[in-house]
Amino acid sequence: PDADLDEAAAIAAIGGTVNAGQVCISTQRILVDRGVYEPFIDRLVAQMSSITVGDPADEATSMGSMITAAEARRVNAMIAEATTRGAEVVTGGDFDGAVHEATVVVGVSTESTLFKEELFGPAVAVTPVGGIEEAISLCNQTAYGLGAGVFTQDLSAALRFVREVDAGNIHVNWSPLWRVDPMPYGGLKGSGFGKEGPKYAVEEMTESKTVVIHPPR
Repeated sequence: PDADLDEAAAIAAIGGTVNAGQVCISTQRILVDRGVYEPFIDRLVAQMSSITVGDPADEATSMGSMITAAEARRVNAMIAEATTRGAEVVTGGDFDGAVHEATVVVGVSTESTLFKEELFGPAVAVTPVGGIEEAISLCNQTAYGLGAGVFTQDLSAALRFVREVDAGNIHVNWSPLWRVDPMPYGGLKGSGFGKEGPKYAVEEMTESKTVVIHPPR
């Protein structure tokens, strides 16, 4: 509840729509304290609705198409399934061929596919929580654990989130989309094993051999 809501909404929108959401660490599930739930949604909708989708060759376009029309249909089907469980699409939600609108789905049930599985598309699922304890619990109710982020000015809350959330990459006051090659990058649980990054990738692909040469007696 003490987060900078304008910054959080802007970064969440970018994190959910870069490459039309077709990034393994794109923002998908957004858990928001009930005390700031409505103000955050207002800001997020304003950010997402300002994204212009279409031909990437057009300078006015800020988000291009998905890889295929079939992928756009798959994303739309996951959004539709969430609405059957009580969620609501508050901006976006439509697609034309391979171009899917930047979409915000609110009130997403923890039982919906949109909450439990990777979307890999330009939509974010917003779910209210009663505080950081519930947020951590819901973060960990998944088979995956690649990236996570928390927005707060409370250092103790941030450190608790960092310690307790089962994800290989955790950002404080930024989205999981941020990474640089020198840092170790990789997930936990069903999100792979080992780490990428030059040093760490070499270590993963190296078999060490211990050799001890003893002097003759």
